[in-house]
Amino acid sequence: MRKVMYIIGGLVFLFIAFQTYTTMSTKGTPQQPYAVLKTIGDMDIRRYPEALTATVLRPGGTYKEISNSGFRSLAGYIFGGNEGGKKIAMTAPVHMEMGADSSRMRFVMPSDLTMDSLPEPNDANVKLQRVPEEVVAVLRFGGFSSDEKFEKYAKELLRKVKEAGLEQIGPVRFLGYDPPWQLLARRNEMVVAVRWEE
Repeated sequence: MRKVMYIIGGLVFLFIAFQTYTTMSTKGTPQQPYAVLKTIGDMDIRRYPEALTATVLRPGGTYKEISNSGFRSLAGYIFGGNEGGKKIAMTAPVHMEMGADSSRMRFVMPSDLTMDSLPEPNDANVKLQRVPEEVVAVLRFGGFSSDEKFEKYAKELLRKVKEAGLEQIGPVRFLGYDPPWQLLARRNEMVVAVRWEE
């Protein structure tokens, strides 16, 4: 009995150590820069500067369907699936925009790269794009993502945007910061572009 308890204790220790390491290493991933312009309750108003992205489009579907296939294509690109086999650093967050007819996933490229220095993707579905500066309203939530959570927090975000007297511009998007094997301290955000007067 004591041996079993030692084994269980050891497994629990290894699990906690792995999750702690994963959480710490994820927090070290370079993040897309932004400036917080205002905080209204638990909603941030942020300005994101212009960014270069690798983007894939997919037919409409569930979060799981889109995230799996989209992530594989984009990860393939940054891990060497490009002209010259160049490795590109992973950044956070991953952007997702889901619709009934089509969905989009984006990786933001490191800020030291330019459109001229980015290698061409081997996968024709991966497109390199320049995303202009924007101001967005942001609502943060934890845990694992799901279509049900997206619907819930998207509605909550749009309600808060309306209550704040802001004008929505475009669809709601999801920002994911953590790998699927990270169980602790997960960070997710729903964002929507808004018209902002200084």
